[in-house]
Amino acid sequence: MPRAVLGILVSMVLLAAAAYARAPGESQPQVTMVIDDYDYMISLFPDDYPDRADAMKSCSTITTEAQTMLTFWLAKGDEVLGRLSTYAGIEWIEPQFAIYLVKYYPDFACPDPLTIPLEGKKNGDRIIAVPAGMSHYLTLFQQLARRLLNQVNLPGSESAYLAGHPLLEKSPRRFDNLANLLALRTMSDFFDADSVLMVFRSDHWKQRAVGQDVFFDYFWGRWDLSESKTLASYLTAESPTSELVMLTRPWEELEPARVVRSRLPGGLPSGGLLGLKVVRDRTGGFRVTDVDTLKAAYRSGLRRDDLVLAVAGISPRSVKELVSLILQHLDGGAYLSITRRNNPEAVIIYGPR
Repeated sequence: MPRAVLGILVSMVLLAAAAYARAPGESQPQVTMVIDDYDYMISLFPDDYPDRADAMKSCSTITTEAQTMLTFWLAKGDEVLGRLSTYAGIEWIEPQFAIYLVKYYPDFACPDPLTIPLEGKKNGDRIIAVPAGMSHYLTLFQQLARRLLNQVNLPGSESAYLAGHPLLEKSPRRFDNLANLLALRTMSDFFDADSVLMVFRSDHWKQRAVGQDVFFDYFWGRWDLSESKTLASYLTAESPTSELVMLTRPWEELEPARVVRSRLPGGLPSGGLLGLKVVRDRTGGFRVTDVDTLKAAYRSGLRRDDLVLAVAGISPRSVKELVSLILQHLDGGAYLSITRRNNPEAVIIYGPR
């Protein structure tokens, strides 16, 4: 198909998306889905896209899948927004927002502005590809769920009483798990539930949803969302001092800080960026024997006695390679597959902000 004709078709679809609006009296916001806002792409990656022509040429590869998602949204978007609100027991406050489908983004997704990269997470020259198909829809529902939960913090929300609940604190085991629960429950009304769950359990999503251990043990199958049993009702019934709240505390609250300022014998100096000591374990992994509580590894959740198995899906062959892999991935977050007390978990180590 000639590029000019393709451009006209894309423009027509975008106009149709822009015309999508809620009917008078409905509580859902007006939501438009935008395929490749080129000015937005240029603002994200000015070195890669010096002008609109470069952005258009590069982003043409996502047109087919983006059109498929747009078709779904035009047909089902209003219903998706309504069911999310119903199962959450939380109303939409903001009157409108856009969903941006882009080629790359610096993260796997973002709820505000709601952005979904269809090809990958990009940091500099490094790109982490994202699965296509059902995984993109899971990202869509997840980010909508995150955005809906954030409505409790907006002026005029009747759900403002939930804003201070500990389980809505922004952390992988709390807020993220609630958003994933709401997303999976709602998405199962539109897609095969087993297929959705299979995607969420994939290696890619285990890296992205690092609180899955708690999710499957304490939320999935226990907090069964429905019109009568909403997320808000479960939160209201959950005491701020309950066992679940204690269990899901952020890592930095799980053990008292030990200030370690001296050089860590046999490992990295505490003055280094990571500040940890690891040794090769007989199982083939790398045992953390000490962590400097002032450095990146500790702040990101790595703890003494954790067994590191892989970094970004790669099993290192030496301590040197382990450290090198972590440092290579710091900008976008180094995903460490670990075991803690014989339980599989994950930690994301971020560099300085």
